[in-house]
Amino acid sequence: MAKSVVIDELHLTVRVPPGLPDEHSEAVREALAGTEFLDRLRQAIRAVIRAFPELAAVRFTLTR
Repeated sequence: MAKSVVIDELHLTVRVPPGLPDEHSEAVREALAGTEFLDRLRQAIRAVIRAFPELAAVRFTLTR
């Protein structure tokens, strides 16, 4: 028997405005690649899931 069944997938798309200077685009890439960003995103997702009792049994995976 499967450990779990995927019932939905959500995707986050991060866009920068056209013409953004390279140094700003690189700063965005570095922030997104950092462990702090991923850790804080996981914390935010946990908080949202906890706010919905009907999601108490779900498990999520955050991947890049």
